[in-house]
Amino acid sequence: MALAILLGSGIAAFGQSSDESVIHDLINRERSRSRLAMLQWDDDLARVARNFSRQMARDGFFSHSDRQGRTVIQRASRVSWSKIGENLFMAAGMDDITSFAVRGWMKSSTHRRNLLDREWTDTGIGIYRTRDNQIFVTQVFVRR
Repeated sequence: MALAILLGSGIAAFGQSSDESVIHDLINRERSRSRLAMLQWDDDLARVARNFSRQMARDGFFSHSDRQGRTVIQRASRVSWSKIGENLFMAAGMDDITSFAVRGWMKSSTHRRNLLDREWTDTGIGIYRTRDNQIFVTQVFVRR
């Protein structure tokens, strides 16, 4: 699922997990191929993304809106931005979600358009794995 709007397991609260880092690098590689600026990592956006991945897993939904109808706009209300977007990915039973998620996003026209939006400047990625190995990935993009 992709969204753009104008205007757990053991993952540390700050810094990137190794899978988050790999996804960040793979996305920047795709952006480089399209001659776009690299996205800078933002810990605040990663916290928003991690919290939402965990919330989807715990509450049993997969959507850009939570059960109360809140979107990334409300979830990132404490972060400064002039444009915000979000990509979601979910899979089960995989050891390596990183390239699978990025390939999946690149094969989807809406996700690809979001990943390759030239206006984005910063990103945060959050991954959450359940005990039964469902994996939720959220990526938040912003233009400052």
